[in-house]
Amino acid sequence: MELLDGSITELAAAVRSGQVHAREIVDAAVRRIEQRDTGLNAVVAVDSGPALRRLAAAGGRPVGPLAGLPYLVKDLHAEVAGFPLTRGSRLAVGLAPAGTSTLLRRLEQAGALIIGRTNSPEFGLNITTEPVLHGPTRNPWRPDRSAGGSSGGAAVAVAAGMVPAAHASDSGGSIRIPSAWCGTIGFKPTRGRNPAGPYRLDDWSGLSHEHAITRTVADAALLLAVGSGLAAGEPYPVDGVQWTGPVGPAGPGRALRVGLLTEAPEGTPVHPAYRAAAESVAAELAAVGHRVVPVGPVEPAGRLGPVLGAVIAGHLAAAVDEICAATGRSAGPDTLEPAVLDLVEQGRRADARTQIRATLALRRLAGELAAVLDGVDLLLSPTTARPAPPLGQLHTDRPAGELFREIFAISPFVGMFNVTGGPAISLPWGRDDAGMPIGVQLGAQPGDDLTVLAVAAALEAARPDLVGPGPAPAAPGHGVPA
Repeated sequence: MELLDGSITELAAAVRSGQVHAREIVDAAVRRIEQRDTGLNAVVAVDSGPALRRLAAAGGRPVGPLAGLPYLVKDLHAEVAGFPLTRGSRLAVGLAPAGTSTLLRRLEQAGALIIGRTNSPEFGLNITTEPVLHGPTRNPWRPDRSAGGSSGGAAVAVAAGMVPAAHASDSGGSIRIPSAWCGTIGFKPTRGRNPAGPYRLDDWSGLSHEHAITRTVADAALLLAVGSGLAAGEPYPVDGVQWTGPVGPAGPGRALRVGLLTEAPEGTPVHPAYRAAAESVAAELAAVGHRVVPVGPVEPAGRLGPVLGAVIAGHLAAAVDEICAATGRSAGPDTLEPAVLDLVEQGRRADARTQIRATLALRRLAGELAAVLDGVDLLLSPTTARPAPPLGQLHTDRPAGELFREIFAISPFVGMFNVTGGPAISLPWGRDDAGMPIGVQLGAQPGDDLTVLAVAAALEAARPDLVGPGPAPAAPGHGVPA
């Protein structure tokens, strides 16, 4: 169905006008998943029953801004009634959902129809999606390469044309990294802009943010306008946003100071094609009146790995203990991957003072990173420093610290915005010599979501040949039709 290849706005308008029935869209999306996910392994559960029952209860014709949107939810954070949540782990298989999260309920009320879950690494602790439980998700551009993570299943589902958009979450680049490697739009909003509760309130001390992976910037903005806004009990409450689109070719209608960052901390090498992509975007922005200034390596970003690891360990141990109590299972090598188990054991050994010190170190690091951004309106960089690695390279059969060091060498630019809480987006900007997509990142201080979106939309409009939507090419022998 051609509507599945277009924008959310186009699809919803066709459903509201009666041009097409929402049930037809849902059925078409389920067929596409069956046809296109063979060999890619992006979707780990499909069930259109709950959505169709909701549709029937509403009289068969949704009327909201997301009317008829077939939506896939990541198998990591968001609770959805009727869809078990395994978090990519053998430990959590069979757990019933507590209900539907505030964010997903808002999207459903706006007309979205949830039809399944996408693959995620175990507990989201990797930038590739290769959990032991569900197996690896393959990149649709090159099936021997990683799709990224932890929202790898969501990125592949959108890139391969299964759905126009998919729910995703980002605790250290998990929306932006797979978007960069799969050629999709990945936007992480300001911390608290989208509600996380009521079942998940302060995961990873505010590092984790939820939103979506989409084909267009406007769709990312539309989903933010629908889902964002204050909700009772949220620890980081931020008002919702309304999207009116970019103002002219410059985007926000004013000249911005754009910092260009192409060097990683600690001398970590950056792939020349990725550096060139960021420089190309800088030239586009300078051509329409923005001032581009070079920014040297962000030294505090080089200390992210140990700080994040210390914070995550305590949160992960608490989550795993809760799951063990609910399932009667034990955390061990038969239920958890080695790197994950290592981090759980670190968290169990830590006392309250250790966790408080880790959180305070995170807050101090946030202040240092925010100071780097004080002199610019936007920070432009490659999304990752290197192309998607071969499947199996980022394996979890090792200590967590060793895995994290490799992760931050590949992806040194994204985590800073989880620490500061600021918005950031990954845009596809051409391809490398191997034909793989290249992502560039635009980020800002907390609260400036509309500037990031406006500039991204202007770039998308100016260079549709580089950013333009559309499914990834066929992957011969892996079930993705041309």
